[in-house]
Amino acid sequence: MYKELKSAVFAVLLITASYFFGDVCERIGQGYELILFPSGEVLGLALRFFLAMGAVALTAGLVAALVRPLWACFIVFGLSALAMLLGWELKATSGVLASVYFIASAIYAQGITKGLEERVNFSVRPISEGQSILLMALIIVACGSLYLGYAAHIEEAGFSIPPPLTDAIMEGVEREIEKRVPEASSEEALAEFKQGFEKGLEEFVEKTIRPYERFIPLAIAFSLFTSVVTITPFLSWIPVLALRVIFPLLTALGVTRVVTETREVKRLTLG
Repeated sequence: MYKELKSAVFAVLLITASYFFGDVCERIGQGYELILFPSGEVLGLALRFFLAMGAVALTAGLVAALVRPLWACFIVFGLSALAMLLGWELKATSGVLASVYFIASAIYAQGITKGLEERVNFSVRPISEGQSILLMALIIVACGSLYLGYAAHIEEAGFSIPPPLTDAIMEGVEREIEKRVPEASSEEALAEFKQGFEKGLEEFVEKTIRPYERFIPLAIAFSLFTSVVTITPFLSWIPVLALRVIFPLLTALGVTRVVTETREVKRLTLG
């Protein structure tokens, strides 16, 4: 019973981390403009994302290595996928992405179990080797949340050039007009430019972008995917390093123990 209680604690840690990751996915889906046109706020969102992904990777490693039997480990990962949905949104589309995470985590747990059983001494190496599939699934879920959020916005309101971009262009033009046009006529020139600019921008969106607007969220999500996949290898060592410290600490605290087994080995040799 005491062992089951310990397993439940690790399960709660993973479920909590998954809920946090789901909440970050919700923020990414709603904050597509921040990703399209980065500002100071996007740094906070990126920090939350990598923190959430690291928390899931860390707690998933603990569950995959310590929760037994394997079917119990699968149940914990299933509950964590459900928690991710609760932190995000209970919809069929997000459910598909959560299923991707669950399938990847099940493969991850099975691989770690097999890797640990084949080793003579316990090591975090199987966790390190299998972590890539889990992280890839988490990245797909996050980028999928961006796609779903932006696609829903375009379907509802249509594509439009975000105001921060048009405002930035107008500010630059205003400065140039003020430098080159006498003050008496600068306001008139600026008003004419604004009128022409807005009309030209509207025609550009309507004729050039509107026919392909449904592909824009996919392109943006793919761009984010490639960027995050490029950055993740430089950070993926952090959860593994943390586990290298946590496992001996758990043993020292009596939460885990080292079990030595004697096995019969059969080899074929010349008689």
